[in-house]
Amino acid sequence: MFRKWNPIAVARRVFLPRRPDRVEDPTVRKLQVARAWTGILVVVWVALTYQLLTPEDVASERFNQIWLNILGMCCVFPVVIAGFVFAARPPNRREYLRRLRYPLLALGAQFGAAFTFVLGAAPEFQWLRDLPGPAKPAVAFAAAWFVLLWMAPFCLYGMFLSLTHVFRTADVHELVPPLLTTVLAWVMALIDLATGAYKGVPTGVVALLLLGAPLSVTAVASFEVRRLRVRHGITLRRALLR
Repeated sequence: MFRKWNPIAVARRVFLPRRPDRVEDPTVRKLQVARAWTGILVVVWVALTYQLLTPEDVASERFNQIWLNILGMCCVFPVVIAGFVFAARPPNRREYLRRLRYPLLALGAQFGAAFTFVLGAAPEFQWLRDLPGPAKPAVAFAAAWFVLLWMAPFCLYGMFLSLTHVFRTADVHELVPPLLTTVLAWVMALIDLATGAYKGVPTGVVALLLLGAPLSVTAVASFEVRRLRVRHGITLRRALLR
């Protein structure tokens, strides 16, 4: 029973693509990991190289980058998915709409898990934590241990799988994850440019920080798309029936 319901096993069932007819290619799986993490690693490497971060800040910066990428993915997700689905002709359009329940499940699970930490820490929910009753200490103790031992591993591992597998969007179609992550990388770069995220940094370093991540993600995603086309005959035209 524990093996079935432990947080890692549940996270794998929720966040890993499971469509039966999905292409299973070991090289594509490695490319998916590379595509998901290349942008983050490039930003951290450049920041360390030019002493924009201390080694002590690397773990915090990587976590912030992961969470920002997940939030950005949630914003880009509906635009890219809607464009892909409605660009497809019937009957593919109907099938892609049916498959959307899997990414939506992963998206809801990730934010539902994260919300438990908000409930436990945010001042706005203090009234909920202060509910009276003789069982309050026992309930608070049990809830704290549940969050620590089950919800925290589920949420953290879910973040890793969500970023790697792009909220199970391969269950919609194999081409959606590389398209989505490429758009996300460029959107995040434009946001950094518009907000002046690297004020006081030399122009050349800013260019590396702004362009390094999206260019590297685009290169890996392009290679992934090419392999899907050459080895498995999967093309955007066939996916959209164009």
